[in-house]
Amino acid sequence: MKQTLLFLLVFLFLLMAVLWKCAPLLGAWNKQTLYVGLLDCWYGSSTDNHAHALWIDDDSTEGVFDVKKIADEVGITPCFAVIADKMTPAVADSLARWQRQGVGIVLHGLRHEQWRDWTEEQITDDIRNSYLRLHEQGFDTTHILKIILPPHGGNNRTIRKVIQQQGCQMICGASLVNPDRHVFQLGRIAITPQTDTTAMRQLLEKAYERKAFIIFGTHSSFPNSFSVEKTRQILRMAKEIGFDFDFK
Repeated sequence: MKQTLLFLLVFLFLLMAVLWKCAPLLGAWNKQTLYVGLLDCWYGSSTDNHAHALWIDDDSTEGVFDVKKIADEVGITPCFAVIADKMTPAVADSLARWQRQGVGIVLHGLRHEQWRDWTEEQITDDIRNSYLRLHEQGFDTTHILKIILPPHGGNNRTIRKVIQQQGCQMICGASLVNPDRHVFQLGRIAITPQTDTTAMRQLLEKAYERKAFIIFGTHSSFPNSFSVEKTRQILRMAKEIGFDFDFK
């Protein structure tokens, strides 16, 4: 019994060391972090020739105007994970106009309903109806990024299967850095008012050395979870380190 316990402890220690080395993370562990981190370790090192970054803001309410202001100040292009049927006309019109100027748009569900217990057909219909609704609001649906962010961080076999069938990548709830831009399940690092800038710099420098792909996530729709100053500071830091924010 003692030998078995010792073996498990050693195994867990080695597992965490490998995950930290191959899939750097910042913040709390969760099941998705462990799962996606193991996949990334299996995937191996980056095949990109330099480090890339992407900034995605969730939900797209009135906070999008703060996001666009920060992006213009820092000199990067943001992406927005839109809830297709829950945008005000002012937000939808602005996002559609910004898209024509180069801003990225990512699907985040038609009404932000829970996909976790849905069938393949229901999820497929939700994605199709999201495209239709965005087209009605003036978006260029032929240039929606091939990335899907499941509502509420849903991640199960059915969701993954449908997203793969759509020819898209999936952003999951894993709080880690990706090996590069080509893996199927993408983790991301949240920027919140509580983000430790020193720890973030260490993470970014480590990711940059490995030519990794980091996705920054913000929720400007929730003021208590969003800091204009902290977001500006972290993004400026990433740009100064040398991350390429061009997602074209």
